[in-house]
Amino acid sequence: MKSVLLILVLGLLAGCSSHPPASTASPQDGGVVASAKESIDASSTGPQVAAELTRRYRDTRINCGKDSMPAFLCSGILLRGTALAAGFDVWDPSPTAIRTGGTSFSYVRSDYKMKRLAFTYNKGLIFFPILSTPAGKANIEVLCFFPVDGTSDARTNNGCGEVPGYPSSVACNSQNIRTGEQWAANYRKYASTGHHYRAVCSFDVRDAANNLSGPNFYQGMIGGRAISPTTFNIPNDVKLKTWQAGLAKTLPIEAFFYYVRDGKTGLKDVQVDQRRFKVLTGVAIPIIKVTMPGTLEENTTFAYQEADQAVN
Repeated sequence: MKSVLLILVLGLLAGCSSHPPASTASPQDGGVVASAKESIDASSTGPQVAAELTRRYRDTRINCGKDSMPAFLCSGILLRGTALAAGFDVWDPSPTAIRTGGTSFSYVRSDYKMKRLAFTYNKGLIFFPILSTPAGKANIEVLCFFPVDGTSDARTNNGCGEVPGYPSSVACNSQNIRTGEQWAANYRKYASTGHHYRAVCSFDVRDAANNLSGPNFYQGMIGGRAISPTTFNIPNDVKLKTWQAGLAKTLPIEAFFYYVRDGKTGLKDVQVDQRRFKVLTGVAIPIIKVTMPGTLEENTTFAYQEADQAVN
């Protein structure tokens, strides 16, 4: 990394999440997927990573070329908030993830915004999208999508199934909920009871869903927009299949990140993660400063700052 200060702050001009902006690429344009794969790799510089995150954030395609390829495979950002390491490395599965068999991430894009991470997290990590995962890195399967927090840690089936005692919480396809409008209606039905997170269903987006996985994910986004600003105020939940511990060298970590939340920055804590990762792997994963939007009219921004880096 260069010794001079490098700051790349990329402002985004897309519309609010309830009115998605025009896509920067056709859903059927396979060439764009290929160029995305070529544009970033494990050896990219910090400024290149920030630019790539911004590009994907602005890419509002419906899918990655066909119905069997959901949009998260090539667009948007899959990020996971993490606490300060306590007994295990932050990229290893938590005890909850091991118990459930699923690990929670959130998905952000210029047409699907959120203003904060889950719990009180103010730092975390970002995975490469599967279609641009560098050679030698693992592809971690994405299983299901809750357009808003679905209390997934209390559910069966890797966190994608039902909450015991809540029949309406079984997977959406099992109760014939196929569209975003149907999902939103189901959410509203239980919102007044205080059980709306436990009662909602997840959309199946795993590879085995084949030609339904892409439409399921996009319908989930439509459903989330229909209950805006709830999905802006409360993070969504994308459940990935829990991986084994000790895979630091092969996990598809694109970046560490932090943001300022309620006046408290996550920079110092994420620097601990960056140093630890370098000790284990010899690789310096860049730290990216993320600025979350305060309103639906604002956008998430991604900045690389040399002064934020604990290692090079």
